[in-house]
Amino acid sequence: MIYDYYKILGVERNASVSQIKLAYRRKAKLYHPDVNASASAHDYFTILNTANDTLCDEKKRKRYDLKLEYEQFRTAQAAAEQPQPVHRDPAYRRKPQNETTVNETEEKDFEPSGPLFQFFLFSIMFIGMLCIFIPSLAVYYDVINYGVLILFLPGFFMIRDTARSILSSE
Repeated sequence: MIYDYYKILGVERNASVSQIKLAYRRKAKLYHPDVNASASAHDYFTILNTANDTLCDEKKRKRYDLKLEYEQFRTAQAAAEQPQPVHRDPAYRRKPQNETTVNETEEKDFEPSGPLFQFFLFSIMFIGMLCIFIPSLAVYYDVINYGVLILFLPGFFMIRDTARSILSSE
């Protein structure tokens, strides 16, 4: 792996020699082994020196830029060529990430006027009628008490809401 001297010094790739020297002096004040007592300061300072020497000399800088571009290209190419994990089902084929397919069902909007939707609404209406009819018969024939009449409410709301849906879909 090659160090990115531009990131280490904190300058742009098109920085002038004076900007590189200024950035080197700032970093050198922070990481000089006489000033910074950490164990990694000496190693980082040698990398700073190498970065300064390489980027201040035009021939070395051009050679370094070519190496850096090649390294970045190679790492990007290696990342793109990584094999995909094997699936336990041999018939399974992973779709490419950049290719998006849209199913025909996703393209269609929900159609409330379709026959399946109408059947669904009428079945809910029928259940609502049963919620009203069965308790009323039970109370009429004195099989159970009047407390069961509370089942009228869900039946009433089912019928009301399905009727609204049918009328709004037409």
